[in-house]
Amino acid sequence: MNSVNTDQAVETPQDDLREQVAHLHGRLHLTDVRVQRLRAESLGDPPFDVNSIQIHSGPCEVLLEPPRFAARVNQTVTLRDLDEQTLAEVEIVLIIDYALDEGPDLPEDVVSAYVEHNTYFTAHPYLRETLQNATLRLGLEPVILGVLDRNQPRPHEVMLVRRAPARSDEASQ
Repeated sequence: MNSVNTDQAVETPQDDLREQVAHLHGRLHLTDVRVQRLRAESLGDPPFDVNSIQIHSGPCEVLLEPPRFAARVNQTVTLRDLDEQTLAEVEIVLIIDYALDEGPDLPEDVVSAYVEHNTYFTAHPYLRETLQNATLRLGLEPVILGVLDRNQPRPHEVMLVRRAPARSDEASQ
């Protein structure tokens, strides 16, 4: 897979680029979303006093071999304590596969714009579920990625869901 630099200056006028991205979107058909790598590690015994949650998203990588169009999305979530020591880390790598209809060759700026503005939206529910599941399996309170806004390429909110202790009268029922 080749890395696509989504920070490049786009030489195509914006309206033309939007039209080409919309055309590319119409040529793609989602065929598979799968976890390629999942690494979850707790560096101590829970419960933890989590002070911060940091998300790092690596650049998307793209494989373009018509009729296959695939993107690899990499995200690492780190839970830290008050002293910024790492308590736990979860790395998720997803592969998003599309079938690509026949058509003209795709310029790199069109592929880059499509991946930057659409691929993460496809990956987000899978990343959210995998992260929540991994943190629960580590014995931690679940980490949940926030809701996406169409105008923002990544979520602005990440939460640690604090489990309320069971009330004694509920436990006896």
